[in-house]
Amino acid sequence: MINVIRETKRLREALTMEHITDTELQRKVCHYLNGVTDRRKPLTVTAENGDEVVIISEADYRNLRANQLVLCDPAHQAWIQESMRQVRELDAQQTPLPRALDEAK
Repeated sequence: MINVIRETKRLREALTMEHITDTELQRKVCHYLNGVTDRRKPLTVTAENGDEVVIISEADYRNLRANQLVLCDPAHQAWIQESMRQVRELDAQQTPLPRALDEAK
């Protein structure tokens, strides 16, 4: 349970974005762009009219596009579903470790 809580916290932190105004971005554009690429964390910029833009690194963009292309392809979806079914089947066949061995990990 503790591992689940830690992983949830790590994911939440990974998904949080810094949020600034367009004026702030104009004043410190190099600082913010370097932050996006160095830390690989997206940046949300709010314009005066309230519209928002998210800035991400090229590596993150390529990753998103690759995932989008894979997930939109029915053949890939079927392969992923079958792989997940096989993993669940293997998990169901495994014998749980005695508690003492599990805690020693």
